[in-house]
Amino acid sequence: MDLNHQQIQITAERDAGSDTNKLIWFVVGLALSIIGLLAAYIYQQDPPASRFFEKSEEYSLFYTDAYKAKLRSVQVKYALFGFLITAVLFIIYIVFIFSIYSRMFRLIGNDFF
Repeated sequence: MDLNHQQIQITAERDAGSDTNKLIWFVVGLALSIIGLLAAYIYQQDPPASRFFEKSEEYSLFYTDAYKAKLRSVQVKYALFGFLITAVLFIIYIVFIFSIYSRMFRLIGNDFF
């Protein structure tokens, strides 16, 4: 009994969404920044073979394609969240450092140069 392609895609996307460890990809994006984003885009795990038990080859191929597409989407999304937090914190840090230096130079005044 073959399911139609839309049902297979819905099933594969649901499974990929639940199989993806979102916290890990968030931490990867947070810790590795742009490299984490690249890793999230490149890395794709295969769906468990148990999901293809007594299924046709066409089902397996279509399911795998839909699964990997959704998996990549979720991984990149959460790695991007981590990356954006890192980027915002870095910008806040830079602004803080510049404000400290500008205050320091104002306190010193023209005597410094």
